[in-house]
This record gives sequence, C-alpha cells and structure tokens, in this order.
Amino acid sequence: MPNVMSVLRAEIRRLARKESKEAVGDLKRQVTVLRRRVAGYKKRIADVERMARSAGKGGGGSSGATGRGAAASEGDGKQIRFSPAWVKSHRKKLSLSRRLYAKLVGVSAQTIMLWETGKSRPRRGALATWRAVRGKGRRELKAALTETPRRGRKPGAGRKRRVVKRRAKKAKRRAAPAKRRSVKRRAKKK
Repeated sequence: MPNVMSVLRAEIRRLARKESKEAVGDLKRQVTVLRRRVAGYKKRIADVERMARSAGKGGGGSSGATGRGAAASEGDGKQIRFSPAWVKSHRKKLSLSRRLYAKLVGVSAQTIMLWETGKSRPRRGALATWRAVRGKGRRELKAALTETPRRGRKPGAGRKRRVVKRRAKKAKRRAAPAKRRSVKRRAKKK
C-alpha cells in the first residue's frame, strides 16, 4: 500500500503545481501589463517635468528671455534632432577634415570627434550652427572656409615667426661650439 500512497501524493503534487502555475500565469501577465503602464506614466511625467523646467527657465525674467528665449524662438519651437552618425556622414560627404568641419561649425576639432563618437552632445548654439551648416551645399561651405580669416593674422604669419626663432637658435649654437666641446671633455675625464 505505501507504493499507491506515494503515487497518489505525487499525482496530487503535480495537479496542484499545474493549477497554481495557471493561476500565477494570469497574475504574471497582469503584472507585466501594469509595469508597462507604469513605465509609460513615468515617461509622461518626465516629459511634463522637463517642459515645466524649460518653461520656467525661458520665461522667468526679461534678461532670461533675451538669452534663452531667443534661441528657442529661432528654432520656431521645433527641437533640432541630432545623431553622432549624421555628423560623421555629413563630414565625410563633404570630404572635410575634423579641423575644417569644426571651423565651419565654430567649435574645436576635439569637440567634433566627441560628437561623432557619441561621447558628448552639442550645446544649443552649436547645434543651431550645425543645423545651418547641414542646410548649405558643398560649394557654399568651401567658399565659407576660404573666406574665414585666421584670428586677425595673415596666413602663414605664425610659420614665419617659428622659422625666425629656429634660425636664431641655430646661430646661437654655432656661436658657442667651443664652450660645449670643453664641457664634454671635462665630463669624459671624470
């Protein structure tokens, strides 16, 4: 008889597990639906809070309205979309180096590299100029690059200074070779 009892117990356990799985399965489905709803509500709340913060910053005072509000009105209330891949593909399409592309946008070449790798995002002003650069054609941009002066200096002015300094150093070295030789001899004797 103990054998029949153990079989009966095993069957009861199996049926109990099956029924509890069915009951728990329905509950699991309900929980996943509720979690999705909660996630959606959290997103909505975050969006509303972000909009409230930006509205509070932009319309706070008269000085804030000229600084931040002007940038918002420039974009006609539309958010400028940005992707690191877009920066890289646009730069490659123009066949420009990071340095030249950065000169067009008004940032450093390091910044362009960070944008392309996705390690940083452009600020509002840089984003607006990047958008304007994207809207122009290849010829316009090449012309803009040739027009831009180098910080008020003539092209090649820095190079000339470096050449003059190099020549002065060489002249100094030539003027005092005997001194160096005597120092070297003393070092060898010791």
